[in-house]
Amino acid sequence: TGESVGLYAEFDDTLEKAVAGQKPMDWGKYRFGKAVNEVNTDALLRYSDDMLNEAVEGLSCMDEENMREPEDAKISDYDSVTGSYSIIKEDEGTELQEDKVKEAVATAIMSLAESVDLEEQGCYLAPSVTSEDEALKTACETMNKYVGAKITYKFGDKAETLNGNEIHNWLTVNGTSVSVSESKAAEYVKNLASTCNTAYKPKTLKTSYGKTVTITTGNYGWKIDQEKETDGLMNAILSGQAKETAALVSLIKNGEQTSREPEYSQKAASHSGNDYGNTYVEINLTAQHLYFYANGKLLVESDFVSGNAAKGWSTPAGAYSITYKQRNATLKGQGYATPVSYWMPFNGGIGFHDATWRGSFGGQIFWNSGSHGCINLPYSAAQTIYQNIEKDYLVICFYRNGEYKY
Repeated sequence: TGESVGLYAEFDDTLEKAVAGQKPMDWGKYRFGKAVNEVNTDALLRYSDDMLNEAVEGLSCMDEENMREPEDAKISDYDSVTGSYSIIKEDEGTELQEDKVKEAVATAIMSLAESVDLEEQGCYLAPSVTSEDEALKTACETMNKYVGAKITYKFGDKAETLNGNEIHNWLTVNGTSVSVSESKAAEYVKNLASTCNTAYKPKTLKTSYGKTVTITTGNYGWKIDQEKETDGLMNAILSGQAKETAALVSLIKNGEQTSREPEYSQKAASHSGNDYGNTYVEINLTAQHLYFYANGKLLVESDFVSGNAAKGWSTPAGAYSITYKQRNATLKGQGYATPVSYWMPFNGGIGFHDATWRGSFGGQIFWNSGSHGCINLPYSAAQTIYQNIEKDYLVICFYRNGEYKY
């Protein structure tokens, strides 16, 4: 009310001047019209600033307990049911700005208005970000693109699926800028490798002698190139599966799921059962006898001579891959240069080759007259193996006490 702010009128001489300025003889001019004198009421109205402040502060809407701070629109937490994010609408709140309220009320008083709309006058503190904010909408769309990726790694009859339930933990939002953590992607790939790699892990072999041996050394097997696979995985997530990257094996065009083969630094023959499949060379270093199986069929069975045990050149046990094969190579070492027709290395400088200078193979020749570590073979055996073996085939070497050729 006017009383609550000490409202009163302070008249000046405006009215007196208007009366004094009348010209009675000009009454005829106004017989059919009006004479209007305007008075500026702002110059006449007065109120108490202190009383206005006290009155405004005493309004129930100005009580802090009745105010609710505005909340900006924001992106929701990840919803594992829908596999997505959404925008939570802003809360306008009911927090008034005291200075603006006083200004609006004072203006209403001076114009003798009976009411004032505080919202219309912009007195409420507004959220700084609304649900219509383009940057916020773009950020939400980007996050949904990333968590919408569904990538399935297949390892034979086993599968590992990566989707938004894991990827959402990799997202970082700074304001409306969204990024995917490469370190968390790398950690995922590292765990994938520890589970799926078979290189440097023990292997079992049911030998041609009927017994099963376990080989704990050697590098043969699957090995994921973690750095390359992390890059490939990041590209797949950031693309939102919109396009096929070089490492993608297949993309189901009308669905969400992408099958992906990891980037490998080395490969094996199979993901099921033993990773070497049914093509390998079995080398019994104790019996000095080998078997070469291709697709489960025995192609070569032969005696051989391995590394000289007396000189400490024994051929090491382990599971290895054929590195390459070469015709008409010259093997060189300290004090020798030996030409061979068929050269097939599998463990550094150790490999298969023909040894035409030998008159016999097998038995205990290797004890004192063995090679520098290579597997010396009869010419025909070396030739047949060379013609059928390829890079990355498994060579599995083992010792068995007391086990010799039947």
